[in-house]
Amino acid sequence: MNVDPRPLENGDFAVVALESVAGVVGEPVKQEEMVLEIGGGDTLEAFTENLRGVSPTEEREFEVSYPENYGAPRLAGKTVKFHATVRGVRKKELPEVNDEFAQDLGDYRNLEELREQVKKSILAQRQFEAQQAAKDKIVDTLVDQYDFAVPETFVDRQIRTRVEQSLRAMNAEGMDLRSLKLDWAKVKETQKDKAIREVKASLLLTRIAEREAIHASRDDVDKEVERLARVQREPVAALRIKFEKDGTLGRIAHHIQTEKTLTFLFDQARKTA
Repeated sequence: MNVDPRPLENGDFAVVALESVAGVVGEPVKQEEMVLEIGGGDTLEAFTENLRGVSPTEEREFEVSYPENYGAPRLAGKTVKFHATVRGVRKKELPEVNDEFAQDLGDYRNLEELREQVKKSILAQRQFEAQQAAKDKIVDTLVDQYDFAVPETFVDRQIRTRVEQSLRAMNAEGMDLRSLKLDWAKVKETQKDKAIREVKASLLLTRIAEREAIHASRDDVDKEVERLARVQREPVAALRIKFEKDGTLGRIAHHIQTEKTLTFLFDQARKTA
């Protein structure tokens, strides 16, 4: 919900025109309308500190230091100076939390039923996160335990995959990628160690899957294609044909096999413990 112009405060959503003026190689980072939550957990502290108290039409220049593991490689580890113009202020409009609110959300008779379901969902999420952390630890242990050479082509392919994922994330944030120039040699240098570990993990998990006869069934793949079709609002048959042509179907099967293998290793570790 848009609100009348006033100084930004914690909890506000600032609509900002943003452009880098220093710290970025090549074309500047430029966004005409970026939405930032002042004081929000996903907002870098530098944005909050420099935009809090600023009113629409006012401009500011300030520096932002990005962490080394920031999702956009172009900004990771860099200190960038931005020129920002506040365009507007927005607020979340929250409904009254009561039985009617619970009924509007789904098949709940009252607010108490909704609260119980939320508790169950939170517990399930925590259990899932704990299991994922345990699986990650198992993979790290495997990679540390087995030292072997990895083909350079595999590493290059993994680095490109990591870069493409970062670029998709940048594009989703509204960044203009048309003029982006990547220094491949530098990207390869910074990403190589992580890529090697990821390739080793993939090879080890594939070998374990083969030894234990773990695979993705046709039904497993069909269910995932159906899920993606619902998300993308496309006919299942058309999406399957598209996935067969571009290789996505094989990647889906490999991902399912990997997840099944990780679950197998987790169950084995739990039995041992």
